[in-house]
Amino acid sequence: MRAANPEYLLAALRSIIKAKGLTYRELADRLGVPLSTFKRHLYSPNITLEKLLDYCQEADASLDELQKLAIKLQHDNDSFFSHTQDEVFYLFPQLYDFYRELRHLRNQDSYDYMRKKYGLDKTSTYAYLRALEMLGLVKLAEDNKIQLNGPYYYRFSDDSKLSEKYKDILKEQALENPNCVRVGFSRMYLKEDQLESLNKLLAKEVLKYHSENMQSEATGEELLRNVLLFVTHHQPLTFSDGISALPNSFLQDIRKTIVQFEEQGA
Repeated sequence: MRAANPEYLLAALRSIIKAKGLTYRELADRLGVPLSTFKRHLYSPNITLEKLLDYCQEADASLDELQKLAIKLQHDNDSFFSHTQDEVFYLFPQLYDFYRELRHLRNQDSYDYMRKKYGLDKTSTYAYLRALEMLGLVKLAEDNKIQLNGPYYYRFSDDSKLSEKYKDILKEQALENPNCVRVGFSRMYLKEDQLESLNKLLAKEVLKYHSENMQSEATGEELLRNVLLFVTHHQPLTFSDGISALPNSFLQDIRKTIVQFEEQGA
């Protein structure tokens, strides 16, 4: 059996704790560890083996059980950002916006494209890319060629701060509108004939449900609905105020942040 990454071992431990109905405070009290320290340890990939074994024992879980669950989580969730990547992107949203656009470029010289589109100098462009390389998401070549690492699409984990921020932005943009739609997609490549097919499909389904409710006498003012299909041009959803020139301390700040999250609880 291959070894699981420390991050997934911790995710497995958190899952076991939750499944057994235990609380962090309960376990921290039993172990004589401050709650804040215990929480940090559960997210620190540099946790010592001794601490990990202590926590497993207190949660009544064997190391073999933890390893098997961690392997499954790692297999299922390889498209998730790591805790460190998520935290860094949350604290430096312009870096995440840069990365999101970089991943969606097609058949273009991404280095020159990003530099020219956002009016970046070579120093700032390199700083963005070097920060992503430090996070393990890109690999830089000497000729400014960029190799993207990992799957094309990344997902947010349940406890992702980026996920919460994404929801907040969507809510601000759309969900607080009294006429908001119930279902929404963005960045969809659709032709006019495909949109027409969707219109026909929606009309058919709405009329079918309407007829069923009429026949079953499931009617009344509270059930009356206006159903509209909105199709608009995609507007980019950004996490920052924009991709712009970076301060000279940017890479140093990124490095410190990565070290901070990777060494917590070590």
